[in-house]
Amino acid sequence: MRVSFRAAVSVALLVGFYVLAFGLIGGLLALETFALVERPFVGLKLALFVVPVVFAIGKGLVSLDRRVRAEVPGLLVTPEDQPGLWDLVRRLSAEVGTRPPDEIRILAAVNAGVSEDTRFLGLRVLKRRMFIGAPLLTSLTEKQLIAVLAHELGHYANKDTRLAGVVVSGRDAMLRAGSHMNTEKWFQRMIAKLFRGYAKLYLRVSQAISRRQEFAADRFSATLAGSSAAASALRELPVIDAAWNLFTERHLTVAWELGYLPTTFFDGFARLRTAPELHEGLEEIRQDPHDPDRGPYDSHPPLKDRINAIEAMALEPESGWGDRPALDLLADPMPLLDAAVLTTLVADAASKERVDWATLGHIGARARVVRGTQRLLERTAELTGKAPSLTTVLDALDAGHLADLGTHVPGDREAGARARREMARGEVLPELSALVALAFSDAGLARWQLDWLGRTTFVTSSHDFDMADHLDAAVADHGDTSALRAALATAGVAPDYRPAR
Repeated sequence: MRVSFRAAVSVALLVGFYVLAFGLIGGLLALETFALVERPFVGLKLALFVVPVVFAIGKGLVSLDRRVRAEVPGLLVTPEDQPGLWDLVRRLSAEVGTRPPDEIRILAAVNAGVSEDTRFLGLRVLKRRMFIGAPLLTSLTEKQLIAVLAHELGHYANKDTRLAGVVVSGRDAMLRAGSHMNTEKWFQRMIAKLFRGYAKLYLRVSQAISRRQEFAADRFSATLAGSSAAASALRELPVIDAAWNLFTERHLTVAWELGYLPTTFFDGFARLRTAPELHEGLEEIRQDPHDPDRGPYDSHPPLKDRINAIEAMALEPESGWGDRPALDLLADPMPLLDAAVLTTLVADAASKERVDWATLGHIGARARVVRGTQRLLERTAELTGKAPSLTTVLDALDAGHLADLGTHVPGDREAGARARREMARGEVLPELSALVALAFSDAGLARWQLDWLGRTTFVTSSHDFDMADHLDAAVADHGDTSALRAALATAGVAPDYRPAR
């Protein structure tokens, strides 16, 4: 591929960034030197401006360097740890025509990429890293993973222009322009604004070549893995992303605040992706994939355009890649992938108690129900002056305090007695139902089940469990809790029951 004029202009702008920065520093220092020689007093006053501005420019240049090693995300895997994965990546690098990465890291994210530690806005490369998302390894076939990795390596291919590779690194560096500067200080704010303005110019000039690079990288992907695998991989990425978001938000940390994590992570994720209740929604995403919002300077063309272009190539895979699960590339994969997830959580994650998925779902659902009973227990204790418990609530209802157990909002006291009881009944009945459900659950007679959509179901050990009539009687105008008390006593619920948090 010949070097385009726009690529040459983009690289010239990278060099020009340093010319601009050092030109400003040189000009300011020359002005300061002249002032000190000709008019020392004016020079001293001018130094109050020149010194902080030169400092700000220098700090801005430092912000363009890659982050330090300690901040690199992901779990490092060595060739000795995972020879199968490393052999694949090295083979792909050779096929694409670029040097293999110096490191491979596994991320707990639906992402894959190659990044470089660079200096001088990407003009000098120090270290290359490949990042592979653990959800991809558990969800893609070997061919689909090859398509994803070949695309990422294709950005740095020798068959592509080297200037184009510099443009990729330069865009990453420009996105950090001025990021480490303290914008509360006027001189750093001024320089940061200058840097960001220049960065926006560069990003706009280089965006077209970056988008062409995405299509060129897709060609590597289709050439090596075949058009079918490459297109299906692009369709699968939004599906995996949606499933992973649901998994992390509603399942993985459902009992985090209580000190629990699942015993293993990715067996649950596999069950979620194949759950019947999610099939229709995930298939809809697969058939009509949409682009994530990556901001105004995103280099990626629309996902549907990329898929159409890949399918139009109608290429067969060049090599005999397999259709086995990508997970088979890893040696002892589950401990590795679970460790990758733990590295993304906060430091105390390792201290959490590990329980099976069924227990985790019950604990998380129970905690939500407990929070829903706190208002009733606290209101009852305030009204009666007694310790909050289920019995205290039942005593208050028998004493005719239903209206007083509701939330008092402006206008309630002016309402009639019947209206106040009706309003209170609407609050108290679901809270009392939740309290009774907790009592039976803690007695070992029921539990909550969490499906993969995040919906909870209360499951009892008895087909005769029906407390509706007893609960209605308890919150009637002339409350009678005797039947409810009898059912609780039969279940073995302690008279002073109060749910533990």
